Amino acid sequence: MTRARTLDLLRHADAEERGLAAFNVLHIETVEALAEAATRAGHGIVLQISENCVDYHGSLAPIAEATKTVAGATDVPLAVHLDHATRTDPDEARAFVEATGVDALAVAVGSSHQMVDRTAQLDLDLVERLRVAVPVPLVLHGSSGVPDTGIRLGIAAGLRKINVSTQLNKAFTSGVRARLERDAALVDSRKYLHEGRELLTAEADRLIRLFARPLGSPDAT
Repeated sequence: MTRARTLDLLRHADAEERGLAAFNVLHIETVEALAEAATRAGHGIVLQISENCVDYHGSLAPIAEATKTVAGATDVPLAVHLDHATRTDPDEARAFVEATGVDALAVAVGSSHQMVDRTAQLDLDLVERLRVAVPVPLVLHGSSGVPDTGIRLGIAAGLRKINVSTQLNKAFTSGVRARLERDAALVDSRKYLHEGRELLTAEADRLIRLFARPLGSPDAT
């Protein structure tokens, strides 16, 4: 499958009034897990490489090339995105979009980065007003702190691209920790990384399906 453009995936999700999952890459294990999750769910996703990820690998090229290679060999369309916020004022947002011609706009509507507890509440009224004011799809940063129901309501209100990182990091780390706790003598890193990758895959699969579910259908349990 040829790598997809983020804009094409976003337009497709917008036309179907569903959420597009955009997951942060940390390392090759993340990339492989996310590609597998997208394949299981049957939906394209965005693989996001952040500044922190580049710093970890020493430069952009190694992780970018690995991510592009995995994306190009996956059966569902995957976009590779270089990633990287007072609530966003609708009038300022509209003026910014008109002045810059951006394809999508990340807005501040009540969530924040690196939350490990899912207790954030989105300002759904603000999301709706931004959706009316801004003629491009809206992006949610910091979704890991928002409960499933809140994200679903946010998508219904107009959010389209849902960025996720910490929630997946929690899944990966819990898998690694559980394996090491079961076998304190384990030294083969492939074995505990595999367990982390499996839990990350399962959570990413669940989120992709959650974001893509038709807006009138019930939430997953």
